[in-house]
Amino acid sequence: MADPSPDLVSLPPVAGRAAPLRRIAAALAFPNFRKLWFGAATSSIGTWMQSVAQNWLVLTLSGSAFYLGLDAFLAQLPILLFTLIGGVVADRYDRRRVLLGSQYVQMTTAFTLAVLVGTGAVRVWQILALSFVTGCAQAFGGPAHQSLMP
Repeated sequence: MADPSPDLVSLPPVAGRAAPLRRIAAALAFPNFRKLWFGAATSSIGTWMQSVAQNWLVLTLSGSAFYLGLDAFLAQLPILLFTLIGGVVADRYDRRRVLLGSQYVQMTTAFTLAVLVGTGAVRVWQILALSFVTGCAQAFGGPAHQSLMP
Protein backbone atom coordinates (compact mmCIF):
# COMPACT_ATOMS: atom_id res chain seq x y z
CA MET A 1 0.00 0.00 0.00
CA ALA A 2 1.30 3.44 -0.90
CA ASP A 3 2.09 6.11 1.67
CA PRO A 4 -0.75 8.54 2.31
CA SER A 5 -0.50 11.77 0.40
CA PRO A 6 0.67 14.87 2.28
CA ASP A 7 -2.86 16.25 2.14
CA LEU A 8 -4.27 13.30 4.05
CA VAL A 9 -1.59 13.54 6.71
CA SER A 10 -2.57 17.12 7.51
CA LEU A 11 -6.25 16.29 8.14
CA PRO A 12 -7.35 16.74 11.74
CA PRO A 13 -8.12 13.60 13.73
CA VAL A 14 -11.70 12.37 14.02
CA ALA A 15 -11.98 13.92 17.48
CA GLY A 16 -11.34 17.31 15.85
CA ARG A 17 -14.74 17.13 14.20
CA ALA A 18 -16.32 18.28 17.44
CA ALA A 19 -15.02 21.80 16.71
CA PRO A 20 -18.31 22.96 15.13
CA LEU A 21 -20.17 21.92 18.28
CA ARG A 22 -17.73 23.96 20.37
CA ARG A 23 -18.31 26.97 18.11
CA ILE A 24 -22.08 26.61 18.51
CA ALA A 25 -21.72 26.32 22.27
CA ALA A 26 -19.45 29.38 22.28
CA ALA A 27 -22.01 31.38 20.29
CA LEU A 28 -24.79 30.38 22.69
CA ALA A 29 -22.68 31.72 25.57
CA PHE A 30 -23.66 35.26 24.49
CA PRO A 31 -27.00 36.15 26.13
CA ASN A 32 -28.30 38.28 23.24
CA PHE A 33 -27.49 35.61 20.66
CA ARG A 34 -29.04 32.94 22.88
CA LYS A 35 -32.26 34.96 23.17
CA LEU A 36 -32.36 35.56 19.42
CA TRP A 37 -31.65 31.91 18.60
CA PHE A 38 -34.19 30.44 21.02
CA GLY A 39 -36.79 33.02 19.99
CA ALA A 40 -36.26 32.22 16.32
CA ALA A 41 -36.43 28.48 17.01
CA THR A 42 -39.67 28.89 18.96
CA SER A 43 -41.14 31.10 16.24
CA SER A 44 -40.19 28.62 13.53
CA ILE A 45 -41.78 25.71 15.36
CA GLY A 46 -44.97 27.74 15.83
CA THR A 47 -44.98 28.75 12.17
CA TRP A 48 -44.59 25.13 11.05
CA MET A 49 -47.39 23.98 13.35
CA GLN A 50 -49.66 26.77 12.13
CA SER A 51 -48.86 25.91 8.51
CA VAL A 52 -49.86 22.28 8.94
CA ALA A 53 -53.04 23.15 10.86
CA GLN A 54 -53.94 25.92 8.43
CA ASN A 55 -53.50 23.67 5.41
CA TRP A 56 -55.70 21.08 7.05
CA LEU A 57 -58.29 23.74 7.88
CA VAL A 58 -58.37 25.11 4.32
CA LEU A 59 -58.77 21.62 2.90
CA THR A 60 -61.49 20.77 5.43
CA LEU A 61 -63.45 23.97 4.78
CA SER A 62 -63.15 24.05 1.02
CA GLY A 63 -62.35 20.49 -0.03
CA SER A 64 -60.40 22.14 -2.84
CA ALA A 65 -56.78 21.64 -3.76
CA PHE A 66 -56.99 24.98 -5.57
CA TYR A 67 -57.62 26.88 -2.33
CA LEU A 68 -54.89 24.92 -0.64
CA GLY A 69 -52.43 26.01 -3.32
CA LEU A 70 -53.78 29.56 -3.30
CA ASP A 71 -53.19 29.77 0.44
CA ALA A 72 -49.56 28.70 0.01
CA PHE A 73 -49.15 31.12 -2.91
CA LEU A 74 -50.57 34.06 -0.97
CA ALA A 75 -48.29 33.27 1.97
CA GLN A 76 -45.18 33.28 -0.25
CA LEU A 77 -46.07 36.08 -2.68
CA PRO A 78 -45.28 38.95 -0.26
CA ILE A 79 -41.93 37.37 0.49
CA LEU A 80 -41.14 37.37 -3.22
CA LEU A 81 -42.40 40.93 -3.72
CA PHE A 82 -41.39 42.75 -0.54
CA THR A 83 -38.20 41.13 0.78
CA LEU A 84 -35.98 43.69 -0.98
CA ILE A 85 -38.01 46.49 0.58
CA GLY A 86 -37.78 44.66 3.91
CA GLY A 87 -34.00 44.64 3.54
CA VAL A 88 -33.95 48.41 3.02
CA VAL A 89 -36.18 48.88 6.07
CA ALA A 90 -33.89 46.61 8.12
CA ASP A 91 -30.89 48.70 7.06
CA ARG A 92 -32.48 52.07 7.79
CA TYR A 93 -34.36 51.35 11.01
CA ASP A 94 -33.66 49.54 14.25
CA ARG A 95 -33.46 45.87 13.22
CA ARG A 96 -34.59 44.66 16.61
CA ARG A 97 -37.77 46.73 16.40
CA VAL A 98 -38.43 45.61 12.82
CA LEU A 99 -38.02 41.98 13.87
CA LEU A 100 -40.22 42.40 16.93
CA GLY A 101 -42.87 44.18 14.85
CA SER A 102 -42.82 41.33 12.37
CA GLN A 103 -43.23 38.79 15.15
CA TYR A 104 -46.10 40.77 16.69
CA VAL A 105 -47.94 40.88 13.36
CA GLN A 106 -47.47 37.13 12.87
CA MET A 107 -48.62 36.46 16.44
CA THR A 108 -51.69 38.67 15.92
CA THR A 109 -52.66 36.84 12.72
CA ALA A 110 -52.26 33.49 14.47
CA PHE A 111 -54.47 34.59 17.38
CA THR A 112 -57.02 36.10 14.99
CA LEU A 113 -57.24 32.79 13.16
CA ALA A 114 -57.55 30.95 16.47
CA VAL A 115 -60.45 33.20 17.54
CA LEU A 116 -62.17 32.75 14.17
CA VAL A 117 -61.84 28.97 14.39
CA GLY A 118 -62.88 28.94 18.05
CA THR A 119 -66.04 30.92 17.36
CA GLY A 120 -66.86 28.95 14.22
CA ALA A 121 -66.86 32.11 12.11
CA VAL A 122 -63.87 31.18 9.95
CA ARG A 123 -64.16 31.34 6.18
CA VAL A 124 -61.60 30.46 3.53
CA TRP A 125 -61.22 34.06 2.36
CA GLN A 126 -60.26 35.09 5.90
CA ILE A 127 -57.55 32.43 6.01
CA LEU A 128 -56.24 33.60 2.66
CA ALA A 129 -56.11 37.21 3.84
CA LEU A 130 -54.33 36.25 7.06
CA SER A 131 -51.82 34.22 5.06
CA PHE A 132 -51.03 37.26 2.93
CA VAL A 133 -50.59 39.47 6.01
CA THR A 134 -48.33 36.86 7.61
CA GLY A 135 -46.26 36.72 4.43
CA CYS A 136 -45.90 40.51 4.49
CA ALA A 137 -44.64 40.34 8.06
CA GLN A 138 -42.16 37.62 7.12
CA ALA A 139 -40.92 39.72 4.19
CA PHE A 140 -39.81 42.37 6.66
CA GLY A 141 -38.79 40.11 9.54
CA GLY A 142 -36.59 37.81 7.46
CA PRO A 143 -34.05 40.44 6.35
CA ALA A 144 -33.99 41.96 9.84
CA HIS A 145 -33.27 38.55 11.35
CA GLN A 146 -30.57 37.76 8.82
CA SER A 147 -28.86 41.09 9.39
CA LEU A 148 -28.86 40.57 13.16
CA MET A 149 -27.12 37.20 12.96
CA PRO A 150 -23.57 38.44 12.19
